[in-house]
Amino acid sequence: MAEYAYKVRDMGGRVITGTMKAENERIVVEELRNRDYLIVDVAEKTVRNFNIKLPKLESSVKAKDLAMFCRQLSTLMNAGVPLVNCIRILQEQTEKGVLKDALQEVVSHLEEGNSLAQSLRPYPKVFPDIFVNMVETGELSGTIDEVMERLAINYEREHDIREKVKSSMTYPLVILIVAVLGMSIMLIFIIPMLVGMLIENGAELPLITRIVLGASEFTKNYWYLILLIFIGLYYGTKQAFKKKNVREAFDRFLLKMPVFGELIQIYIVSRFSRTLGSMLRSGVPIVEALGTVQRTVGNLAVSREVDMAKESILRGKGIAEPLKYSQVFPSMVVNMIAVGEESGALDTMLEKVAVFYDREVDTRLDRLASLVEPLLIVGLGVVLGFMIIAMMLPILDITSGSTI
Repeated sequence: MAEYAYKVRDMGGRVITGTMKAENERIVVEELRNRDYLIVDVAEKTVRNFNIKLPKLESSVKAKDLAMFCRQLSTLMNAGVPLVNCIRILQEQTEKGVLKDALQEVVSHLEEGNSLAQSLRPYPKVFPDIFVNMVETGELSGTIDEVMERLAINYEREHDIREKVKSSMTYPLVILIVAVLGMSIMLIFIIPMLVGMLIENGAELPLITRIVLGASEFTKNYWYLILLIFIGLYYGTKQAFKKKNVREAFDRFLLKMPVFGELIQIYIVSRFSRTLGSMLRSGVPIVEALGTVQRTVGNLAVSREVDMAKESILRGKGIAEPLKYSQVFPSMVVNMIAVGEESGALDTMLEKVAVFYDREVDTRLDRLASLVEPLLIVGLGVVLGFMIIAMMLPILDITSGSTI
């Protein structure tokens, strides 16, 4: 059982902090809500020890599987099938291990008389915050089938974007892997053999050839050191990212990167608008919706700005005002949010923003793929050309000398 530190506000607006032991974060959130608190932050307290923990094999369910689950559940419920039977049917036909096991437990909870949201809440690895909160609101409003339809659309879009990214990066990644393997073979096997032949023929090695030979000797004799350096960098970076200030600084750096930073920014705006708009359309209170978006936006720098928007709501103001000074949300988005707040149609405005930026993500990914591929080929050509020239120069010297 883990210990969680929380920060909440009571009905009078006072800030209250404390700790609570629970099986997971969702139980803490539910208990605090039952006490009529407005949740500001909940985080697990880290305990420093020297135990070595192996990585868990458990993984979250893919967006494609959640989309299919939501779509099928909505169809079954519209056909009048009782909820327990719906979940049981989907559990029997699901092939994915993690989702199948979770649904089996959900059926047991439903048979005990729990609501669907209460049955889903103990499994955050399978059913994220946005999923459970929207289901809970759908149950209260009697529109659970409509909520499932919105969740299906949301997860289908998430899946489409991820697949688009994968397809755009697959070809450059394959080229990079093949090039690295090719250069490794040249450095370890081919170059030492050629240089040995050149030295036997009395060739004088120019500087460029000696540089390549040095790289070859180092790679051949100290390959294990190179491997250890990469492993150390991986685990060192992983440990550094556990610190919130390091992760936030890195997230801000990502947003300022040329080309990639703008794409990441557009994707975050799209995801923020789509998630918040779907939750508001389903009837989730705006403070709770912003809290969920803050935890799922995937960038600590943006999460801090969403937290400022949530604080603005708690002070009785709108969310457009703090976002006006944001470095992430464009002025067009902020203005549309402001119009949505004034007209009472914030969910509609956010969905329009999401549609626009979803298209923009597709366009930028196509441009990025067309830009990365030639740049990668040119870069690899320069490196390979450098190595080939380094080998050809002494050969040309020998050839010209023998001709004379």
